[in-house]
Amino acid sequence: MECKICQSCGMPIIASEQLGTNKDRSFNSDYCKYCFENGEFIDKVTMDEYIEMCSNYSVEAGMTFEEMKEHCKVLFPTLKRWKCTCTDACASGYNANCTCENPECHCREKTN
Repeated sequence: MECKICQSCGMPIIASEQLGTNKDRSFNSDYCKYCFENGEFIDKVTMDEYIEMCSNYSVEAGMTFEEMKEHCKVLFPTLKRWKCTCTDACASGYNANCTCENPECHCREKTN
């Protein structure tokens, strides 16, 4: 198995045993077993909450807590679970008709 990263937490996935599972118990190639189980995300949190949670693994990643937090702030918005799929026009500001499925999408609330 080639090395991939979990599209939720960014953890390197180097073995199939690290993969999450779909509802039918098959492996899900996008997410690790710590994030995705039986077709659902284990932690139902916002991206900001997940950044805080994942920053607690800074020692394992060879970083300080603050370094890990900054790393996650840059990485997470690029991952499948958190990436905004809005069009350029939608992503420029509030759009009540946004069809993005990302719960973190900023278009759903008016910006100040």
